[in-house]
Amino acid sequence: MKPRQALQALRKSTPAAGYLFLGNEQYYRDRCRQALHEAVLGSTSEAGAESDGATEFDLNERTIEELIDDARTLTLFGGNRLIIGWNAEGALPRRTGAKAAAPTVLESYFENPTHGVTILLEAGRYDWSIRDDKPKIERVAQFFAAVPVRIDFEQPSAGEALSEAQSIARSLGLAIAPDTLAELVEILGNDLARIANDLEKLSLYAGQEQQVGHEDIELLVPEARRRGIYEFSDALARRDRGRALEVLDTLVQSGEYWPMQINMLAGLFRQALVVKEGGLRNPNQVSGFFQQRGLRIWPARARQVLGVARQFSLAELERALVALFQADRDLRRERPDDRIIVEQLVLRLTN
Repeated sequence: MKPRQALQALRKSTPAAGYLFLGNEQYYRDRCRQALHEAVLGSTSEAGAESDGATEFDLNERTIEELIDDARTLTLFGGNRLIIGWNAEGALPRRTGAKAAAPTVLESYFENPTHGVTILLEAGRYDWSIRDDKPKIERVAQFFAAVPVRIDFEQPSAGEALSEAQSIARSLGLAIAPDTLAELVEILGNDLARIANDLEKLSLYAGQEQQVGHEDIELLVPEARRRGIYEFSDALARRDRGRALEVLDTLVQSGEYWPMQINMLAGLFRQALVVKEGGLRNPNQVSGFFQQRGLRIWPARARQVLGVARQFSLAELERALVALFQADRDLRRERPDDRIIVEQLVLRLTN
């Protein structure tokens, strides 16, 4: 089940006897935990607090059997209970293939769960987006297969993150242009927990009357120093050598990690080459073309890609990609100074 589906279900129906939270995405985990806390206990107090019928177990230190025993125990005061098992991965056998009693215990319990008790098992150690973590996630899922409801917390797509960011901004009464919000989402890598936190900071800083702009983001969001990369890209797209070198100086002083940024630039020029070969003429065509192929790009990015395609001929774009490849290769070798390599790249791209 996806987090949004889970939130809708918790609003409309009685909570299930057990939930498995699988994955380390924080924003929706927190929302789903709070929604479950309120659905079970009818309380708006902080989810996870060992009060109002909520009990916590750290499964790195306690066993599933102890948690189930607690779930089977009737309280003197009656009422619903929520039992949270943190670090659920800790319940798995240390050796792959080792026999474990926990699945049998869980199967037995959920065949006849205690009325009014909901168990939440939190397995948030692994990241769905990391290839090496996927087998580990599958092992955790298999171990806890008896739990009635499994919710997968994966990193949201760019589109999902932007849609949720728009909802958050509206709820805060924050005046922010779509392109500026899209830039913030991209800067923060679709991390909704960070996006929500930084939008709240921006709303407190700007209030509900003042329009939030790029300068405000740069002031309050630490990652916004990466905005210089967009300025750097724009200067290269315009073949403005002076501006590109000026931004480069600022980025070098801020300690920019250039291999990653060269990779971003290569993506920009590859997209521009596709646009050039496809004969696309306006941002809507560019956005539509890439969206049909499963890649959503924002209007600001579409305009930037189109600008590069217009400034460079097909042969120049091909040569630019070769230059970017060589710069990336050189940056990963033993070298005296990253700046020299990037300056040489600027000279080649703005020639």
